Amino acid sequence: MKQTRFISAETCGLQVRQTDEGQQSREIEGRPIVFGVRSVNLTPWSSRRVVYEVLEPGCITNELLQRSDVVLNLNHSTEVQNVLGRCRNGKGTLSLTLGADKIECRCEMPNTNNANDALELMRRGDITGMSFAFMDDYEDSENGVSYERTEEVVDGKEVWIRHVKRITGLYDVAIVTNPAYEQTSVATREQSDSIDAVIEAQLQRSQESENEEGKTDELENKIDETEKENNKERERSLTLLRKRLRLENIIKEIY
Repeated sequence: MKQTRFISAETCGLQVRQTDEGQQSREIEGRPIVFGVRSVNLTPWSSRRVVYEVLEPGCITNELLQRSDVVLNLNHSTEVQNVLGRCRNGKGTLSLTLGADKIECRCEMPNTNNANDALELMRRGDITGMSFAFMDDYEDSENGVSYERTEEVVDGKEVWIRHVKRITGLYDVAIVTNPAYEQTSVATREQSDSIDAVIEAQLQRSQESENEEGKTDELENKIDETEKENNKERERSLTLLRKRLRLENIIKEIY
């Protein structure tokens, strides 16, 4: 399932670069993907839990970047007038560089109406956010995506972490004008319900496993008790046998 994540202005560092002479250029840079930090709450509609996502270092590889076709656009729009750059198989007008804790992007903005408008708005500080669209290996709970319950509580809700260990598809990075909207979209509501369902299924499996372990422990206890009773019975039988042998020896001595 294709997913979208918003990166806050404080984290993404979106800006227009300056030239060596200190003049503003048409080249922009930012960090559309950051590893090891918590996302916003992915389940804002849940009444039971808060779920934060953490992209683990190593979830995106250079091999993935080299075989991906990633578009830089405005608000994830696929319309041609909103395309700002492209990195296809590691080459193109969009540069994506994998670091230890982030992916950095650079792009020389095209001389189009929408790109020029975006540049002006970035220089004014009206546009500061970025986001990216991707697909993770959610079906692999060991090496793809796993869920961990923490000891934290937020507004009476349990806190979970969604660990993304492997991303299988990277589709676009975007300059976004209204990131708050992404937290109230229909797609995000469906995503919230989907994550809740996955966690509920995990809890059910854990409960079933605990029940099976409880049954096993109960059976082992019964076996242990049976063994103890059998040992006691054998000990009683041996004691009676010894007494009988002593009595027979006494009778032989008398007669």
